[in-house]
Amino acid sequence: MLSGIRVNKVLTSVYVVAGAICGFAAWVAIGRVGSVSPIAFSDVNLASITAVVIGGTSLFGGRGSIIGSVLGAMIVGVFITGLSLAGVDDYWQKFAAGCLVIIAVSLDQWLRRASQ
Repeated sequence: MLSGIRVNKVLTSVYVVAGAICGFAAWVAIGRVGSVSPIAFSDVNLASITAVVIGGTSLFGGRGSIIGSVLGAMIVGVFITGLSLAGVDDYWQKFAAGCLVIIAVSLDQWLRRASQ
């Protein structure tokens, strides 16, 4: 407020944009699954973080690209689809995705320390 920013206007616009994005995501989910629940995509955050980290974006900032993130999303998608086709239980798929995050972050830290 003191710097001249209209806080109420900015806050309202942020909520409008977030609501529009959520509405669009629900529309896509209904088209994909046929119905939607508030907890339907609760584990999508893990897959998106895994994809971004595998794509080369550092969790600590400073590095990353959109192309790398898209490639990371493709890798994670193929990995999860392969586990699903192999008949692996959902809990073990989440465990494997978590292990991928840990390996990717460890590798990122190791490479960051090696370059210094």
